[in-house]
Amino acid sequence: MTGPQKIQDPTDSSGRGFLLVIIAIFVIGAGAVAFVATNRSSDLDASGIPRDRDIPSVAPVTVDGTALEPMPQGVLVTDASTDNSIGAVAPSITGTDYSDETVSITPDGRGKVVMFLAHWCPHCQREVPAVVDLIEAGNLPEGVDVYAVSTAVDDGAGNYPPNIWLAREVWTAPVIRDSAANDALLAYGAGGFPYVVYLDGDNRVIARSAGELSEGQILELWNRLAA
Repeated sequence: MTGPQKIQDPTDSSGRGFLLVIIAIFVIGAGAVAFVATNRSSDLDASGIPRDRDIPSVAPVTVDGTALEPMPQGVLVTDASTDNSIGAVAPSITGTDYSDETVSITPDGRGKVVMFLAHWCPHCQREVPAVVDLIEAGNLPEGVDVYAVSTAVDDGAGNYPPNIWLAREVWTAPVIRDSAANDALLAYGAGGFPYVVYLDGDNRVIARSAGELSEGQILELWNRLAA
């Protein structure tokens, strides 16, 4: 027959050790759940729809027409005195968005704001939400459309992939994925990012801009297209 069994005092060192182990297991488990939840939520867009990180960031594009001259260096917004491409007909571009739906930029009677965006560019990262805010506030003139061309993709650079970046910013305008060789960007003159080409309804160049603009400058150029 055994003697009286000793009841473990939770205040002694071995009891405290056992209690600490239990607490540690709980904390690690809770942290793991939070980590998984955070990563799951980061893969959801603004509507709670899962984003696909495996969507190709580049895709073939078709360019039909004569390429624009290179964007003049050192000019923020061009006009006829600084840009030989003012009045020229920009090439038509056909490509696909992140859902593999066809998107075309062609003469259709509507003004167009064609934004060439690089996911790693800090100026693009600031201008995209500004444009989203302007559109949501109803400031995009009637008869004018905005397009994004995701270009200069670098899977080793920050803010990759671009589809998740644009979904996070709740970008709703049409998007074209440029080719790996940046064919669309080169056909439109390849200016500094964000690089924007403003076209009338016949795809004639009204202006071009290279670099970050203020909301006032953006609105002024949009209204020129409407006029």
